[in-house]
Amino acid sequence: MIRPSPQVTKALGASVRQFPALLDWLREWEMQELRRLPTAVDNTGIYQGRCQVLGELVKFASDAPNLAADI
Repeated sequence: MIRPSPQVTKALGASVRQFPALLDWLREWEMQELRRLPTAVDNTGIYQGRCQVLGELVKFASDAPNLAADI
């Protein structure tokens, strides 16, 4: 993942603080993709890529409020 600018970090941090359902939705989507991964037979790389990207997004969204406070 490319390093987000401080403006993006602050915006995501504020969004997650104000709308925690957004983070819940991202986590749910990530878990759904992880559950599908073992049964993927065609183009497993696509499923793995989705899981990786969603994992990074969830981690960033989870950390964004604390990161924004430090900026």
